[in-house]
Amino acid sequence: MKLEINLFLFMMLGTTAFSSWAGYYNQIDIDGMSIHFDMDKAGSVSVHDEKLNTDYSCKLENWNDSLLSGAGGISLTSDHVGVLIASGNKYLDVKELIDCKGQSISIHSIPFFNNAISSVIDVNFEKKLVLALVVIDAHFRSYQAIVSRFNGNENLLSGKGFWSNSPSEPDENSLFYPGGSIYLGKISVNGEYVAPNDLDCADDSFPGVWDVAKKMKVVFPEDKDDAVIDSKCKKLFSGDKTLDELGGELINMK
Repeated sequence: MKLEINLFLFMMLGTTAFSSWAGYYNQIDIDGMSIHFDMDKAGSVSVHDEKLNTDYSCKLENWNDSLLSGAGGISLTSDHVGVLIASGNKYLDVKELIDCKGQSISIHSIPFFNNAISSVIDVNFEKKLVLALVVIDAHFRSYQAIVSRFNGNENLLSGKGFWSNSPSEPDENSLFYPGGSIYLGKISVNGEYVAPNDLDCADDSFPGVWDVAKKMKVVFPEDKDDAVIDSKCKKLFSGDKTLDELGGELINMK
């Protein structure tokens, strides 16, 4: 029953979470290029080259209208390799987009654990790592996270805040609530850490920042100043410094 309910709620994602954004057609900017779906022609993406002040449109070869459920929402992955298409497991390759120059390109997909009922919110292509969200309640916009390898058959992280295939319904304390965009969640640049919701390394953060390999939560127990913790959390996530250099610790949440 839980799976059937979430399949329905996942389909609702495109008409609830994404349609509540400020604009239906999001735009990303990378390397002097502005990219967005063509508002007037389904199945095409528009690219503006700011350096050359030129525009071109690229046809998406394997487009189908089911992708309209995401209302044109797109997001650049934290490693700047892919452009995610809301909502599901589809993406465009950034290099192919920049090089298309009016030609056709393909939409790619990433298979991962329970990808049929979740929406990818970030990817690290080097580590073949996916961060995805499962809609638990579309009305209240409550979610649980999936962290999976490409073609994976399990959620790499478990506990409160993380999806499992348990037949029992999750309790309220195991759900989290993103803000204006589900794309708040990110994978660190080096692919070692994930933050399913906002980037928060405080002791009481939820779900917080997690070390994927060690399956433990990141904290800075010696620091009491929120600004200091926030600064260290950002440096860790960007890869500027290691956890040891920042004086952080890993705690087991089980």
